[in-house]
Amino acid sequence: MSAIRSSRIARLGVVGLLLYALTTPAPALADPSPDNNSAPSPAARAEQDFRWSVAPSNENGELGRSYFVHDVKPGQTIEDWVAITNYGEEPMTFSVYGTDAFNTPDGSFALLPADEEPALAGTWIEIPREDQTVEVKGGETRVIPFTITVPDNAEPGDHAAGVIASVSHDALNAQGQLVRVDRRIAARVYLRVDGPVRPSLHIDAIRTDYQAPPWWNPFATGEVTITYQVRNAGNLRLTASGEAGAAGPFGVGLGDPVHKDVPEMLPGTVYEYTHTIPDIYPLFWINGEVTLTPQAAPQSAQTPDLHPVTRGDSVIAIPWLPVLAAILLTAVLIWRRRHAKRRFQAAVAAAVAEARKQDAAHQGAPQTTAAEAPADPTTDSPEQQPDSAAHQGGSANEQTEPEEPRS
Repeated sequence: MSAIRSSRIARLGVVGLLLYALTTPAPALADPSPDNNSAPSPAARAEQDFRWSVAPSNENGELGRSYFVHDVKPGQTIEDWVAITNYGEEPMTFSVYGTDAFNTPDGSFALLPADEEPALAGTWIEIPREDQTVEVKGGETRVIPFTITVPDNAEPGDHAAGVIASVSHDALNAQGQLVRVDRRIAARVYLRVDGPVRPSLHIDAIRTDYQAPPWWNPFATGEVTITYQVRNAGNLRLTASGEAGAAGPFGVGLGDPVHKDVPEMLPGTVYEYTHTIPDIYPLFWINGEVTLTPQAAPQSAQTPDLHPVTRGDSVIAIPWLPVLAAILLTAVLIWRRRHAKRRFQAAVAAAVAEARKQDAAHQGAPQTTAAEAPADPTTDSPEQQPDSAAHQGGSANEQTEPEEPRS
């Protein structure tokens, strides 16, 4: 008995050891990635060192302007300065040059890529040859002079460019390949050439669409989508603000208008926008309308004669269930009217036929003669009439015969 009990105890001990081995967690492996307290990698350290700024300055390095803004005349040359500050710890070598500016579709101010030659106001900027490539030590600022020469045939109005300080270095892309990266920071240049100004903002290619609700639900609403383009057709920098809305028959407003602020637009810039206005009932005819009020761009002179611009486009929005109900009701009314008309015509035809039948029956009956006519006691008979006439005639003769003369 004791041997059996010892065997059971041994088996229970083995089972307990197995359970302990299965439930006890294994020791954690060392994480090969560096912890947060470890020293940054050379790439991360290089990223931290690539910090610099480019800003308008004077010859003494004093800042205070956000952009280079000048009113110039054709043939004029002006001098200005740009300050490049290295916020890193290591020296950085910069390429300094000017290029053309443009607006991106989202309204950002952008400059031409480094491999694309300028053709507009960027060609007016000239950096001294010795300053086109400069080294700036960590924590220091380098002031670089440059000139802007306006061509004699420069068109009046606003022109935009930029002064760029770029740094090129090697880096790994997402695929682990070594590529050459060009990092650029620029200061904007705004020039207004003297001459006639033509502020002009256009709304083009406006289109209104209606997303109809399910036709079988008379209480459902749809969506109006308004797509349009805003074009700066003048020669001045502009911004604009306004709204896009929808209206039904007789100008009744539908839904909530969408407010829109248009960012800076250089001359020739075109933006495209799309607005959606929900909760619109189909009212047969919906007009989408956009109204924008142009304004002078920031840091530019106030521009007169800026008037609101309005454009609209219409779309058909049919409430199918009420229309089908109206068509069905109209069809029923027309059928009833035609049915009543046919009944009336049938009744008239029956009455006419009955009248003709009665007339024909009357004409076909035997005629009553004078001999068969009953004697009128108040009237003399024909036999009596000659006697009466003779009597009347005799009386007449008697009256007309002359009396014989008496002897």
